[in-house]
Amino acid sequence: MKPFADVSNLEQVRGFLRDRGIAVVVHGHKHEHAAQFEHIYDEEGDQDHRTLVISGATFEPGREMDAVRLITIKGMPNSPAVTIEPMPVPRGGVDRRDPPAVTRRIWSTDVVPGAPIVIQGTDLDEVYDRVCEAAANDAANGTLIVHLDLPAGTAGELPLPTNYPLPEPMEEPERRRWLKELVAWWQLERSGLEHRMPFVHGTRLRRYGGKINQIDRVIKLLKTKASTRALAVLVDPFRDFTPDGVDEEFASFCLVEFKRRELGGAQRAVDVIAFYRAQEFARWWPINIAEMRHLQWEICEALGFLPGRITTIAADARTHSRSPTQVAMPIIDRWLDQAPERLHLLANALVHGSVREGAQRDAVRGWERALADLESAATEYNPDGLPIAIEGLKLLASYLEVVDEEEASSLKSFSRVLRRLARDNEGFEDGPRTKAEFDRWAPSALEAVSELRSLTQQRLKLA
Repeated sequence: MKPFADVSNLEQVRGFLRDRGIAVVVHGHKHEHAAQFEHIYDEEGDQDHRTLVISGATFEPGREMDAVRLITIKGMPNSPAVTIEPMPVPRGGVDRRDPPAVTRRIWSTDVVPGAPIVIQGTDLDEVYDRVCEAAANDAANGTLIVHLDLPAGTAGELPLPTNYPLPEPMEEPERRRWLKELVAWWQLERSGLEHRMPFVHGTRLRRYGGKINQIDRVIKLLKTKASTRALAVLVDPFRDFTPDGVDEEFASFCLVEFKRRELGGAQRAVDVIAFYRAQEFARWWPINIAEMRHLQWEICEALGFLPGRITTIAADARTHSRSPTQVAMPIIDRWLDQAPERLHLLANALVHGSVREGAQRDAVRGWERALADLESAATEYNPDGLPIAIEGLKLLASYLEVVDEEEASSLKSFSRVLRRLARDNEGFEDGPRTKAEFDRWAPSALEAVSELRSLTQQRLKLA
């Protein structure tokens, strides 16, 4: 220990380096070799200046491989970089070893107002909380890029943040099934609801223009070699665009690229980069991530690869409150595509006033969840618009109306409320869906949901 070995007022020296824009500092005497960056902030702690500090090596026993350091500066004036080469001076009779050179970029990108914000990580829960915070503040209505490097997990497993706002509390098995069914609906090749939502992702990916299976094409491209042409597009100008841009409605999910990456040996991974013209992060982004993982698993199972990294690029980031709401066509409408028998099981339970365990119990729980979804959709206005139940309500009403005369009288109220709600929902969905229209529709929808919940409890003798 030596007195005055350190600078007495280090902060003054750091301020000098920052104010003069000094990019590289070289010093010795410490007998330790290093090359590391110092970030020196301004008085407000906002803008930082980065200085590369290179400490000299020393020549003493045990450090012969780094006795001298050769510093080379290249790329002047716009993209300077420093290469530091250790120069060995080995002892006699000892083989010479050349330690690897270290290169450091000493230029940094200036912070430009409105620049894209990048968030990356390997923990989905951590990244989810951060992207929600960014989308609500720094990145609101701006470009937000998220890069995830998640563990592959077991085959077919789909990720979902722990604190994702589900429509209602669920046990883990039910939570996994809910996510799997939701993602599977988005990836349907054909949907009976295309007249309401003509941009279901699966129809665009697997039946683009009515005939092109883009996922099959990606698999064939990546099977033999890496290719930057493994792209799939979801926007169809012929179907989606109008000459003046009025009354256009198409998916936020616009483009996706799959990349083959070598992992070493014979193992390979498939990375995915997806572009969204707009993306809501509290509720939709996690479903989009699960959907990308679903596509990765599909491609990887065909190729024998592993699912790799997922990158999403949102040109317009936004977030709404994390209150529960649906992130696709409501459950009861999706049943028309995925499980029409559940509507029959639900109607049967309502007619007979009892619920059998198993599939019928699941159908009743799905109905309760559909009511909760609709209640949430009618409670808070969403300028992006949310699909609301129509077809499923109509079909359930039809099932209840075909029972015999004795039962029909007791189910008449149930059927009447279902049809009234379906009619109101259809009118709202076909209209401009402005805040004023929402304010006119919502009270009636909430009243109908309350009536249906009460009638359901009466029919099934639920407390």
